[in-house]
Amino acid sequence: MKTAALNRLVRTLYLPQYRRFLAPRSIRRVQMDYLGNLLARNAETVYGRKYGFGEIRTYKEFAQRVPLTCYEDYAPYIDKIADGKQRILTAGPVILFEPTSGSSGGRKLIPYTASLKSEFQAGIRPWLCDLYSRIPGVCDGKSYWSVTPVTHGKEFTPGGIPIGFEEDSAYFGRIEGALMRQIFAVSGNVKFAGSMELFWHSTAVQLLTCGKLTLISVWNPTFLMLLCDYIRSNAAMLERTLSRTVVPQRLDAAKSDRFDKVFPDVKLISCWADGSAADQIPALQKRFPGVRIQPKGLLATECFTSFPLVGETGSRLCIDAHFFEFRRLTDGKICTADRLTPGEYELIVTTGGGFYRYCIGDIVEILETYPDAPPRLRFLRRKGIACDLCGEKLTEEFVRAVCRRLGAAGEFCLLAPEGLGYTLYTTAAVMPDALDAALCESYHYRYCRDLGQLRQADVMRITGDAHRAYLDRLTADGMRLGDIKPAVLSKKSGWKPWFGKESDT
Repeated sequence: MKTAALNRLVRTLYLPQYRRFLAPRSIRRVQMDYLGNLLARNAETVYGRKYGFGEIRTYKEFAQRVPLTCYEDYAPYIDKIADGKQRILTAGPVILFEPTSGSSGGRKLIPYTASLKSEFQAGIRPWLCDLYSRIPGVCDGKSYWSVTPVTHGKEFTPGGIPIGFEEDSAYFGRIEGALMRQIFAVSGNVKFAGSMELFWHSTAVQLLTCGKLTLISVWNPTFLMLLCDYIRSNAAMLERTLSRTVVPQRLDAAKSDRFDKVFPDVKLISCWADGSAADQIPALQKRFPGVRIQPKGLLATECFTSFPLVGETGSRLCIDAHFFEFRRLTDGKICTADRLTPGEYELIVTTGGGFYRYCIGDIVEILETYPDAPPRLRFLRRKGIACDLCGEKLTEEFVRAVCRRLGAAGEFCLLAPEGLGYTLYTTAAVMPDALDAALCESYHYRYCRDLGQLRQADVMRITGDAHRAYLDRLTADGMRLGDIKPAVLSKKSGWKPWFGKESDT
């Protein structure tokens, strides 16, 4: 009863923002009001003075004066902020840096201000209110929000700014954070478990003993699959440990891979389900038959772009969070959120964290636009995830299609450069000749093969836990677990030692 009451209290707190999001509004007015306030607030910063924020009155002037940017453009400014200097990118102080990284790049430090945190809340609040209002039973139990384990001690910049949130409830406001700590099924302290084995064990124990679990929110569906694997593989040990607190039938169900019976009260699973993650959803649904799986909206460490509404395909652009621009892939034209038409675009975002006209690298499809409501979109892929050893120009999208044609949909597949060619690491039975022939359907790949620049592609059949090995390698390289997205193409080489002994293909 206490948990249900707290959930309903959260829903009541979030109801005004939910109703505001659903109410008919002018997208242009909302976005231009945001941009005008942001520029005025930061006009006297180092960055604002450089680009004349105080003189900008229209979107046209903003686009003419302020250049498109990537993370590297901010590195000198972030170094100054890290040393303790103020009013560099934003007038408000940077309260912490959140680390992130790409699949092929080093660690990035994303500055977080009070403004940026409130912008994340502009998306989190209406999304949760929609779930609590429209999915029967979600309010009745606890929620599991995945936690990224810390593999090192607490960090600070030379200027004393902390690196990383203490716990995930910090994404919420102060009042909600206190409430959420009572609603969460797993304590944020598990991130400090000290080892991955202890992290999985502590998470499993708390989930199994939480009583009534109704909502699971994770990023990567692979993360939830690995958690299920841990519970299934250690069911006997967990049964002995929790004999007085867990119904034995639930752990028997884990041995049978029926996690809808391990967590019989779960009403909804929120996770990535677009792009490469889509291939993993059937396996997750098999473990949780009958449980609703809701694809997440588009979120990144830098910004909160969109969130799903129950009953809709895709997700709605969170026009209250940031200022958005979109570069159309067909002709490169950049337009604002109110000028969109259905099609594929590269996302460009301006936020209260100090990133202006930031090309975040996400490619989205605009599914539908409305005259007085936010457009509906879905994530397609990351821009620039491609390998090009000698001109072959392999892309994530093409490799994913190749794996599907080879009958490996739903299996683990990762194509990576090794020497003067490629190796497919997979749990599927794929023959090297068939793989190479499929890759040769790409004109540039075939041309490089014909010239002898690339050797024939190899296949390494994996017998161990491929998903676990994939996460282990990337976390060892410095990526946060919560940042690792499913992929079928990697620019990194040297995967063989991580996937262990290969089987006969």
